[in-house]
Amino acid sequence: MDGDLYDEFGNYIGPDLESDSDDEQSVYGQDNRDADEDAMEEDEDADAEPEAAPMSVVLHEDKRYYPQAVEVYGPDVETVVQEEDTQALDKPLVEPIKHKKFQVQEQQLPETKYDMEYMADMLDNTNLMRNVTLMGHLHNGNYETIGSLMFAINLCNLFSLQTHPGTINTDTTIPMRYTDTLFVEQERGVSIKSMPVTLLLKNIKGKSHLLNIMDTPGHVNFSDEVTAALRISDGQ
Repeated sequence: MDGDLYDEFGNYIGPDLESDSDDEQSVYGQDNRDADEDAMEEDEDADAEPEAAPMSVVLHEDKRYYPQAVEVYGPDVETVVQEEDTQALDKPLVEPIKHKKFQVQEQQLPETKYDMEYMADMLDNTNLMRNVTLMGHLHNGNYETIGSLMFAINLCNLFSLQTHPGTINTDTTIPMRYTDTLFVEQERGVSIKSMPVTLLLKNIKGKSHLLNIMDTPGHVNFSDEVTAALRISDGQ
């Protein structure tokens, strides 16, 4: 009997088996039922979405496209919104680079025995230029030290008397402290900052030299000013 159900190659040629068809029908039926259930769920979801959407008409000014500043930055942050541009229309957003030119104007300059242009021309000749620093200690305790210190402080005034006639009144006892430009220096009579003075003086042979005199403070707390002046000077 078994030989009639199979051919010479071993293939089944007998009648259909009922058990196999039932299994196939059960599997196929289960797949169809699962597909039907998925389709029904999708239909229910599609039907539920339009119900959640509002049916009322929302005006354009009532629509919210972006969150409010309070929601983004928090209630503790103050936000300022400017709807109008405060910059004028004639001013560009990125201004071009402006090269400023300055012009020095001489007003009420003291009278000198030499021409100012001649002194300015000597600035280009470094061979005739000398940088000198005036140094002196403070509160040494004797008259000679105070006298030498006052001589160092008023040395620029003595040079000014030779180069700027009529600027210093020799009859008064109050010296004109050119290097004391701060109000505190003039009030206390003590230098705090190093101050340069440029004068045109002659040597014993009558040769003119340009002197850049650095008047330095005598107090020890301002020794950094003295150090800075010594680094750019030729002597002391």
